[in-house]
Amino acid sequence: MKIINKCLTKEVFKKYIEKKKVSRKIDKIVLHHTSDTIRQWNRGEVSIGYYKKLYENKGWYAGPHLFIAPEGIYLFTDINIQGIHANSGNKRSIGVEMVGNYDKILPSRKILSNTKKVLIILLNKFNLRLRDIHFHREYNQKKSCPGKTITKEWIRSEIKQK
Repeated sequence: MKIINKCLTKEVFKKYIEKKKVSRKIDKIVLHHTSDTIRQWNRGEVSIGYYKKLYENKGWYAGPHLFIAPEGIYLFTDINIQGIHANSGNKRSIGVEMVGNYDKILPSRKILSNTKKVLIILLNKFNLRLRDIHFHREYNQKKSCPGKTITKEWIRSEIKQK
């Protein structure tokens, strides 16, 4: 599996996406959470390398496109490649993983700030609407992604606040 593995600031990510030539149709964004805790991420128990290995062990040729971490936005699978992250939701989508488990708590200020910015940038780039943001659990009822505390109404209201 080839991954990009670059961590960008919100500002650099915006420039990257604005210049990025995308050869496939994108009609949705699928939001996830890693279900591991931020503490595990900060301790290095989980990482981009960890997820690469995890997906390779599943036999996947790709994974989600982006990981939103406290320190920035990680490019994972190139946006021109259909990712593997949401069953039937993979088609024509961009998979966005928020690092952390949001079944009981909301994302930290850093995760939320990075996620909001990424979603706004992607919505603008691909001329999408708020209704084009989907959750992993829509495509797999066994998943809680992007976490039980996250609702579409909440995400939409957060994005409208910019």
